Amino acid sequence: MGIDIHNLNLLAHAQDLGVSYTRTLAIGRQALFIEAYELEDHRRLRGLPPLVEPPRPAGAPRYFEPLLTQWLGARSAESVDASAYEQASHLHDMNRPWPADSPLPGQFDAVLDFGCLEHVFDFPVAWRNVTAACRVGGHVLHALPANNLSGHGFYQFSPELFFNLYRPERGFELRGLWFAVKGDRRHWWQVANPRELRRRVNLCNAHEVYMMVLARKLHEPGELPPPQQSDYADDEWLKTPAAAAPASAPGLRQRLHGALGRQGLIDPLRALRDRLRAIGASGWALPAPDYTRVDVHALIRK
Repeated sequence: MGIDIHNLNLLAHAQDLGVSYTRTLAIGRQALFIEAYELEDHRRLRGLPPLVEPPRPAGAPRYFEPLLTQWLGARSAESVDASAYEQASHLHDMNRPWPADSPLPGQFDAVLDFGCLEHVFDFPVAWRNVTAACRVGGHVLHALPANNLSGHGFYQFSPELFFNLYRPERGFELRGLWFAVKGDRRHWWQVANPRELRRRVNLCNAHEVYMMVLARKLHEPGELPPPQQSDYADDEWLKTPAAAAPASAPGLRQRLHGALGRQGLIDPLRALRDRLRAIGASGWALPAPDYTRVDVHALIRK
């Protein structure tokens, strides 16, 4: 769990949108995974004072508390973890609901899930813990694996999940959802809402991508039913089964497919098609209109 340059820029952009970090809870004590030059670039871009950190042994991790208090106005920066190995403020296994006597629910202006929930098996319980810790009017921020990070944790996440979790009728306002290509620190990609497009928004590319989410808690949601994927909930499940169409003669495509199959050419042609697709997916850009590029420096420059 940690804060890299994309996460730091998300914190800054959220601050510009009015997010308060007065009392912040991080899921997992957040280490800083930011190069010195990146931190200095960010400081100059935002017009911030030099960051003063406590002395630490060579090779020891840098943690997020000085950054939160000095640059983002936090009065307290707390953390929760299942283990004491990073000296988190609170010990709790996020696979389990907060105990009845927990002091954490409803207490935090901002709750940061930067690289944590993909490691928690019982995601629904962990997500409810995250949102329960946030006070009404506060914000939840996620940065989680989205693409080409298989094996990093238990899960990779689809934007579809968070577009459906953070809806007003469920007690939340989704204020932003972006993809960040790990190797391109200057840009994000705003993701289109599949519910508004009335089709699925997919991504197949050749780079590690993670998703950043900003949501405001509007009211205590109470017990919530599980979300349903939007194309099923809004369209497909509302249709009546169509009568079976009568069989028709094979068209040109089917006849060509059959002829190529008989000659043993289908598999080589498919392999060539997939290789060309992989080459096309190797660039930094994500496909329009589903993804809109955002200049991050222009977004957060003071």
